[in-house]
Amino acid sequence: MSEHYEVLARKYRPHNFKELVGQTHTIRTLVNALDNNNLHHGFLFTGTRGVGKTTIARIFAKSVNCEEGVSSTPCGKCPTCLEIDKGQSVDLIELDAASNTGVDHMREILENAQYTPTKNLYKIYLIDEVHMLSKSSFNALLKTLEEPPAHIKFLLATTDPKKLPITVLSRCLQFNLNKLSHEEILNHLKFIMDEEKLEFDEEALSKIAEFGNGSMRDALSLLDQSISYGNGSVKEKDLKEMLGLVNHDEIINLAKLISLRDAEQILSFVKNLAHKGENLANALKDLTSLFHQISLAQIIQDKKQFPSDIADLANSFSAQDLQLYYQIAINGQKDMSLSPSEQIGLEMTILRMIAFHPDFDGAEKKNLKSTPNKSSKITDASTEKEPSIASSNSQLPETETNQLDIKNQKEWEDIIKTFDFNGAAKMLVKNTVFKSLTGQTLVLTLSSDFVNLLTPKTEESIRIALHKQYPLVELIFEPGETNGDSLSQKESLEKERKQKETESQFLSDDGLKELQEVFNSKVDIKSIKSIKESDNV
Repeated sequence: MSEHYEVLARKYRPHNFKELVGQTHTIRTLVNALDNNNLHHGFLFTGTRGVGKTTIARIFAKSVNCEEGVSSTPCGKCPTCLEIDKGQSVDLIELDAASNTGVDHMREILENAQYTPTKNLYKIYLIDEVHMLSKSSFNALLKTLEEPPAHIKFLLATTDPKKLPITVLSRCLQFNLNKLSHEEILNHLKFIMDEEKLEFDEEALSKIAEFGNGSMRDALSLLDQSISYGNGSVKEKDLKEMLGLVNHDEIINLAKLISLRDAEQILSFVKNLAHKGENLANALKDLTSLFHQISLAQIIQDKKQFPSDIADLANSFSAQDLQLYYQIAINGQKDMSLSPSEQIGLEMTILRMIAFHPDFDGAEKKNLKSTPNKSSKITDASTEKEPSIASSNSQLPETETNQLDIKNQKEWEDIIKTFDFNGAAKMLVKNTVFKSLTGQTLVLTLSSDFVNLLTPKTEESIRIALHKQYPLVELIFEPGETNGDSLSQKESLEKERKQKETESQFLSDDGLKELQEVFNSKVDIKSIKSIKESDNV
């Protein structure tokens, strides 16, 4: 290690477009513009943290001011390139809008925009987190953006473009930077470890890339921490201890127990994990990822792409089981923070997988210490129930035999209209579309526009309403497109149809036409309402 340690994110920051990882479309556009010297005056780079917004902006600044001329391949050796790399260029004005939101500071900077660059071809303003500027600051910036001097280039970066005024957006070329893929981050981490001549386990680097969640900077920060923890190496064992991760083999064993649906062994296994101090929230997350890997192994013909243990598990689950377990595991992660403990949260999530399995029968019920009447066994929709047997068992609560049996959107809409859903819960269910009913697991497609309504409180309110009649129902919401099929969309279309019909009848009235001619006036379309609507106002 050098005397003055430089963090990896700074040491391996790209200095030209060829060194950049990912963002192929953005780079291609900028390279063509630079090589043809066809440059706009304003550029906006958007995307989540650590995907390369300010890095691309600095490379662009070198490309236009390199002393060898404007091109997509700055030399990196001339005084101007070196000054920009070190953050010492007088003609590259970097502003952190998060800490400089005031209009006075912005005006002071922009007043100098009229003056030519001190030594370079262009004076460049790099404004990071530009969405944090105040309204007055945006107005000050807009004046210069509208009619910028020829020697000015604006490079704006933001993680939240929705907060930018449309007047600013319309005056900039916008580049949306994507999250980096797992493979892109992993390959770069391996490159850095090789350059640093440090030992590593590929599985450990893969886990770091996963925790980076599309951000190279986050992954490199975690890599820095891992190198320090491992005293110059990155090993899977050390990473597990540092992050509280559960060993991969233990997750594999847990999946095997789930495939057998052996509740007693599963509870014993989870209890042992808890006693060892394992992070059970991470265990559930890893289990969810494992279900995804097993699903891929089932679909992809070439099983050699997967480790042998995953390929073996692919033969232990049906595709339907994996989809069910994956959705329950996803919901379990959401509920984990609400559970009395991580152990209870993990146990209940896995028990839910068993309890709502379509083939849940006497064997599993025995393991779960339950003694329901045989007539309450979950069957296919086509199998007729035997009400005489169910009614003859006086020990069973009457509601326990009530099982949801719907097959299409129309039947789901009938339930929505019948049940007592309130407030946000009613709005949410009216924006769902029936997808499937497996056993008593009801899967609904929720309109992406209403995902923000899916809070734990709202979801619990829906469950309570349904469980009054169908106590075994398990709800799963999948965000997606409802394509006009939801009850809310149908009601809106019907309302719109009736409104147009009312407008047409009103506007075709001969008396109205005569009044318009006499007074040379027009009807305010928005004011036209049916008598019924007017009475409700």
